[in-house]
Amino acid sequence: MLRRLAPVALIAAALAPAGVMAQDVRYSSLPVYSFVQLSVSPATIAPADFRAKTEAVRSCGEARRLGKALGARINNGDTVMANRLPGELRAVLAQTPTGRATPVLAEKDAAMHVVVICHRS
Repeated sequence: MLRRLAPVALIAAALAPAGVMAQDVRYSSLPVYSFVQLSVSPATIAPADFRAKTEAVRSCGEARRLGKALGARINNGDTVMANRLPGELRAVLAQTPTGRATPVLAEKDAAMHVVVICHRS
């Protein structure tokens, strides 16, 4: 089953220059994430196959290798504060163990995404 969310591309809006994030980190008790996001079209791979392949991921290195093999768009997020992410995504990330992929997140009739948490502090 795919989770429907507001466009996951909003993660890109959360990616700010490191200097700005370093200031914010001092004043927040919310988690700070480092992650890899994989995005693919359902025309490229069936949703069930994408889910099965991403459920097997156990590290960010594996996620990057899988993304390359699938021809996925790979976005790296370093030092992203939870409060800069959409609320629905924040809740999903809070439940996702480090090194593992989120459930498949889908935009309405568009790309499928997973986020793999590399580090959280």
